Amino acid sequence: MGRIYQLPPEVVTKIAAGEVIERPASVVKEMLENSLDARATSIEVELEQGGIDLIRIVDNGHGILPEDLPLVFASHATSKLKNADDLFQIMTLGFRGEAMASIGGIAQVTVQSRVADLPEGAEIRCHGGELFPVRPWNGSSGTRIEVKHLFYNTPVRKKFLKTTATELGHVSEIVTRLALSSPGVHFLLKHNHRLVYEVPAEASFKDRIALFFGDELAKRLIPIDFSRDGMTLTGCVGDPSDDKANAKLQYFFLNGRFIRDRSLGHALQESYRGLLMTGRYPAAFLFLTVPPDSVDVNVHPTKTEVRFRDSSTVYHLVRSAIKQALLKHDLVPQLQLPESSPRREKIEQTVAPWETPAPQPTLFQPTQERIVEPPPPVSWEQIVGKPKPAPVHPSPFGKPHDEDSPIVETPWNAPVEKSKPVSGTVGAATSGQGITPVAGQASASLTDAKQRTGENQASANPVPTNEITPNEITPNEITPNETTAGQTPTRPAPTNQAFPIAAERLPTKAIQIHNSFLVVETPDGMLVIDQHALHERILFEQIRRRISEGKLEVQRLLIPEPVELSIHQAALVMEQQQALQELGIEIEDFGGGTIAVSSYPALMKRASPLTIFNGVLEVILTKDRPPSRAQLFDHLMATIACKAAIKAGDPLTLEEIDYLMQLRQLAEDSHHCPHGRPTSLMFSRKELEKQFGRL
Repeated sequence: MGRIYQLPPEVVTKIAAGEVIERPASVVKEMLENSLDARATSIEVELEQGGIDLIRIVDNGHGILPEDLPLVFASHATSKLKNADDLFQIMTLGFRGEAMASIGGIAQVTVQSRVADLPEGAEIRCHGGELFPVRPWNGSSGTRIEVKHLFYNTPVRKKFLKTTATELGHVSEIVTRLALSSPGVHFLLKHNHRLVYEVPAEASFKDRIALFFGDELAKRLIPIDFSRDGMTLTGCVGDPSDDKANAKLQYFFLNGRFIRDRSLGHALQESYRGLLMTGRYPAAFLFLTVPPDSVDVNVHPTKTEVRFRDSSTVYHLVRSAIKQALLKHDLVPQLQLPESSPRREKIEQTVAPWETPAPQPTLFQPTQERIVEPPPPVSWEQIVGKPKPAPVHPSPFGKPHDEDSPIVETPWNAPVEKSKPVSGTVGAATSGQGITPVAGQASASLTDAKQRTGENQASANPVPTNEITPNEITPNEITPNETTAGQTPTRPAPTNQAFPIAAERLPTKAIQIHNSFLVVETPDGMLVIDQHALHERILFEQIRRRISEGKLEVQRLLIPEPVELSIHQAALVMEQQQALQELGIEIEDFGGGTIAVSSYPALMKRASPLTIFNGVLEVILTKDRPPSRAQLFDHLMATIACKAAIKAGDPLTLEEIDYLMQLRQLAEDSHHCPHGRPTSLMFSRKELEKQFGRL
């Protein structure tokens, strides 16, 4: 007797269902895709108990002919393919012909359909793989499918289902994906006879996003429209301020089909590098259109995994498109305030009686003019019990002076005088040492800033342009401004300044608070700037520019530093040996899991080689895929900038604040630091007026 048997059809169906049908959401997905392939413009989904007891889908598609109904539940029967060549020209959502056969094998299914040209439709039932005869059905054109008692004949699979709320959530996610990718189609979702979602056919793409994810996210979306090499990327990406703790708000569609692809996700994440903190993910709704023959969608029965013929081209297309869109967009975050202010509510409750607005007349009531008499004036002596003191002029140094005494010349009203040239070495600032331009870029940056503001270059202070490393720190000796006879110096000269002073202050209205933040007036309101984050971004771009223009300086070690790793980790690191060497870090295999570090970038003289290498190890060993040279490159530059930038708590002079604002105008991405933290927050003038009760 033979040992190989051909399985009966009902067993084959249940095996196939194990791959295609995992839960009620899988059933909804397959049937909705069939409705969309049938050119339906209105689809209704009704569920009971999360879809376990009942799934009913009604559409107005082109319907199924009565003679084709028995083939609905046949394995590998479809109207979307005819031969093998069609597999490379797939433009429909479904094509395998397995879904309905799998659903019919594990549930009680009824299909009712009518073609618009026929006066009568037909109905067929399939219970657990058992097919019933076709019989007439008198209904509207389109298709109506009912799936009852899912997994009733496979109790083991039914035990793996979650709660009703969880299963409903999975179905809602399927409806969301298809509603986003199907403009002009009306979707309706009901659960236990209650409406969950209704998406009108005329709803725009952003309207659908607002329906599913909220108005706030939809308002801040950044549009994408990019084409290259016969491929097109459209859709929207989220503002960096709308980042999430996971990637669940990333939707990728390929030729109208929702897909999951790690390469596309990585390209999206790389586009936001420097705009998001580690472990945060952007929102994205992207539609990629490519020639059908350049992608293989026949990878998995669920059809959510694909293979690109040229994945590298697709990767660079997605990354370039998103990066260009972000560069054109204003990414300065808005300062988020609570909707209601307790202080404002208290003010409104304690408003004076004579300031209380007159009650508004209601409908059908005549309007009466209300005359409010203001209260009698109250004198100062009645309030405080003593005569009012003589007026004084406030002093910026905290000491009032008499009205008749000469007014002290302050940095805000004193005549500007030319400062003497700065002595000392231009280096990176440490705590308490002020702002320092890096790597010879300070001169060019300051010159560009003065040209933008129309300053006279002839009156500017000379700025040292010698090339040095950021860690060579020499505090400069700043000579106080010379004062004329009878005048008081406007401000004591700083004693530990490592920063070239501009000849004249720009008309920047900025102050420092808590020695950590800068408050700057803008035409639209005010900016609150994190001085460390902003300076870190400025230094990062200056260092990157310097390295790209010349050869990276390398510091060799007399005795190589050994680093102990596991054999697996050492192998991963050695795979990046060439990339590390280009970055100035030379490593050698020392045997076992030991790696010897023999050189490191000279820009980081102050940090130990082990500190530098451990930072590189974090990038190599904690990523799902090996990092690119650009990732390692940016990580090192961000580390240099972070250590060289001014810190929170460092006091800044007025000249330093002005110079920092000039450099901010020259930075490409001044809105975020290299690690993704925002450098500034916008507080709009409208919000200011609202907080003070002016609106």
